[in-house]
Amino acid sequence: MSDQHPRSIADQADAWFARLQDADASDDERRRFQAWYAADQRHAQAYERTRQLWSLLQLPAERVTERLQAESRPAPSPPPRAAIPFRRYLAGASAALLMMAWLLPARIQDWRSDYRTGPGQQTNVTLADGSRIMLNTDTALAIRFGARERRVVLLRGEAFFEVAPDPAKPFIVDGGHAEARAVGTAYGVKKSGADLAVTVAEGTVEVGDGVGAQAVRAMQRIEFKQGRLQAPQRLTNDDSLAWRRHQVVFQQQPLNEVLAEVNRYRAGRIVAVSGELGGRIVSGVFNVGNSAAVVDALQATLNARAAHLPGDWVLLYY
Repeated sequence: MSDQHPRSIADQADAWFARLQDADASDDERRRFQAWYAADQRHAQAYERTRQLWSLLQLPAERVTERLQAESRPAPSPPPRAAIPFRRYLAGASAALLMMAWLLPARIQDWRSDYRTGPGQQTNVTLADGSRIMLNTDTALAIRFGARERRVVLLRGEAFFEVAPDPAKPFIVDGGHAEARAVGTAYGVKKSGADLAVTVAEGTVEVGDGVGAQAVRAMQRIEFKQGRLQAPQRLTNDDSLAWRRHQVVFQQQPLNEVLAEVNRYRAGRIVAVSGELGGRIVSGVFNVGNSAAVVDALQATLNARAAHLPGDWVLLYY
């Protein structure tokens, strides 16, 4: 395991905890953990804080909800807005439970990665063969170069690849269920769960899923989603690569889709608390470095209200 950025002791503790939850953690890794744990009292303290945090977050959701309902039960003459604080508390408990499911896989991916970025970070990497990679926010990838191919495993997130030509050794971005193969070209790859999207800026990229393959040319985009490789789509602009100039562009998209993308640039989350609000159609251009302005713009555009919770979580509601 290596990192583009040095880890704090808290990050190391989180990474060790995540790795040890994996059934394939080796005996050697467990010995190295014991050595790390014993090397510094601060290591032990950080690890115990992490362990206690996850234990607390594993409380069943129904128990948390029942407790919060009891604590927030209104008095005989409740004020008109008594329901709003309860909604905030309830959403805060739900957010805590969701954070466990969201953070633990990411910690395991960080452990496996050679390069990674945190929320809101972007970085550039030059590989040994001269190829260049720009990593977008919250991205982790591993380099697996061999004698016959240059393979990059995209564990999560999004990156733009400028491939140094080498006809004898194709450059492969492995997204798990699908992969993009090139010799010398420039293209972006985004992984969302099991889905993969490839946007080609220059040259041609072959995208395959083990069943079939498609040649994707400049100004085309292809997606692997719902277990199938889709047909390439012609692009009229480079909005899907706007993150390279620190922008996110939306054209007539549901708010939930917009928030899913904006949240990739945040340590916390912005959540629409109702299906009606989440389905509202939104267009706009947002600066990825100013998530506070995104909340303000959405409030003004949708006539919504915002409740700010610890951990940089925001609830949008009517």
